[in-house]
Amino acid sequence: AHTDHGLLTLLIQNDTVGLQVLHKDKWVNIHPIPNSFLVNIGDHIEVQLPNSAFLSSTFGFSHTTNGKYKSVLHRAVVNDRDVRISIALAHGPAADVAVNPAPMLLEDGQNPLAYPAIKYKEYVELQQSSKLDGKSYLEHIRNRGI
Repeated sequence: AHTDHGLLTLLIQNDTVGLQVLHKDKWVNIHPIPNSFLVNIGDHIEVQLPNSAFLSSTFGFSHTTNGKYKSVLHRAVVNDRDVRISIALAHGPAADVAVNPAPMLLEDGQNPLAYPAIKYKEYVELQQSSKLDGKSYLEHIRNRGI
């Protein structure tokens, strides 16, 4: 099981069930809707977004969520009857962009900084090389920093 490291992941899939999400500590099958695509919220929506004109104009975001929106823990499962075909299109900031929570989310003192600033490339490298599972690399960053 894993979460996606980017901002958003668009998933195009055939009609074979194979995607599951963790909901209330149980794995739930996601039944594909014909002629549609699924949008997964990635870690950088949960953690931090770069405050940039690109994101504002492309995705409608101009600030980070500092943990308000949560990335989706999911997994793919196979069966011995049907072939599942899926195409995932990941979207994220440029590799050298340092991402951090938007100042307007931290100003009132009610919302302490949840995650430290990190370059997107460093975060992806941590996630891809880590022995940590699921969303534990997010907690690693939150609790100990890089």
